Amino acid sequence: MLCQRLNKHWYHWKHQQLRRVNIPKPNGKTRGLGIPTIADRAWQALLKLAAEPAYEATAGERSYGFRPGRCTADAQKLIFDQLKKTCNGKDKLILETDISKCFDEIDHKVMLDGVVLPIEALKGLKKAVKAGVRGEYPDRIKGTPQGGVISPLLANIALDGFENLGSDQWKKRRTNALIRGIRYADDAVFICKPGADTKKLREDIDEFLKTRGLRINETKTKVSRATEGFDFLGWRFRVNSRGVFKSTPSWENYADIKAKVKATWKNGASTEARLKRIESQVRGWRQYHKNCDMNKHSLWSLNHWVWRKLRAEKRRMAIKEAEKARRLAIKGKPLGAAKRQLTTEQIKKAFPAVSWKVNDHVMVKGDASPYNGNISYWVGRNSKLYSGPTAEALRRQKNICPHCNRKFMELDDAVELHHIDGNHNNWKPKNLVALHRECHQAQAIHRKRIKDGLAKRR
Repeated sequence: MLCQRLNKHWYHWKHQQLRRVNIPKPNGKTRGLGIPTIADRAWQALLKLAAEPAYEATAGERSYGFRPGRCTADAQKLIFDQLKKTCNGKDKLILETDISKCFDEIDHKVMLDGVVLPIEALKGLKKAVKAGVRGEYPDRIKGTPQGGVISPLLANIALDGFENLGSDQWKKRRTNALIRGIRYADDAVFICKPGADTKKLREDIDEFLKTRGLRINETKTKVSRATEGFDFLGWRFRVNSRGVFKSTPSWENYADIKAKVKATWKNGASTEARLKRIESQVRGWRQYHKNCDMNKHSLWSLNHWVWRKLRAEKRRMAIKEAEKARRLAIKGKPLGAAKRQLTTEQIKKAFPAVSWKVNDHVMVKGDASPYNGNISYWVGRNSKLYSGPTAEALRRQKNICPHCNRKFMELDDAVELHHIDGNHNNWKPKNLVALHRECHQAQAIHRKRIKDGLAKRR
């Protein structure tokens, strides 16, 4: 039904008002998200598919946020290339910038002028960004809702060129670039060589943002030496006195994973569900930081904390079972060897090991985009984004899905690992195959399980 509406009425779509959802920020404040309806999100996704290729054709090569084929690890690698020992990173200055309320204050005209779409779609998009929040105000005069599907693309279009500020300082000198800007959405850092005019750069930044109705957040914008260190995208970057570059998880990011795991343990769900959720959180955190120096971030203290909580819980359960069976129950009675072994195995599973190697990521090539038609490059890059059994299966299959005989593309093809016999404990290579998500769901064994589950509900 929704597909038919999109097909017939996309050019005169009536965008409804948004729903306000407040989420907490690290500083204790809240951020208000404007959430469109499901139908409006589908319509925005349709417009995004049409507008994104045109933006990608001219987008800056040092912009990495919310773009297909690019990620935070690319920005991390570029910072390493600019601050490593052979580039005299210890002599460089870092200008950290943060735009105040970017999504809430951005100018509509500047944002929409850069969008390449049919006239009918542009009219609908204008109505979408001006849609107010239900029960608060009827119309929006600036900004774009943070919960919108197309909002990140619109912000990228408005901020395009921000990372190139200061480039005029090296063109006149005809030397290597004195300033290198690196942007991820509305967050950016500028790496400045000795001799760069940081005051002029700051003036250029203020002027650039002023024309877009934005301004710098003074409390989070500062100039520091690379030897002092700086935080960006959840990492701490620092060059020591000997010129050796080091990247580690930031302390704020480290504290965040600890708080998440402890909150998960205290949420009152079953022990198995909590441990499974913790496994997902820890694996995701370690995967994100797998190109960092993780020697001092092993999560040992958090591992021990969960182990003590789990052991205490098992003791309480053992005492209750003993009382129920009218057996002798002594509070604090030690666990048996078998139960201790089970607890240790559960903790190992909840804190899975993820291999890491400092600065091992291969950065995306220049201004490459999945829309540029270089299929061989993106297929090869796709296989490097996975590790373990999934990466091995992709190599065996030569990056081809055996179900549909189509290559895996980095742009939109999610790769999932399929167990041929349906036994998720059988990890033998012959039992594993990499499939597209759609091809995985189409497997007979999964269709049978879905039918069985529906039959039980009825």
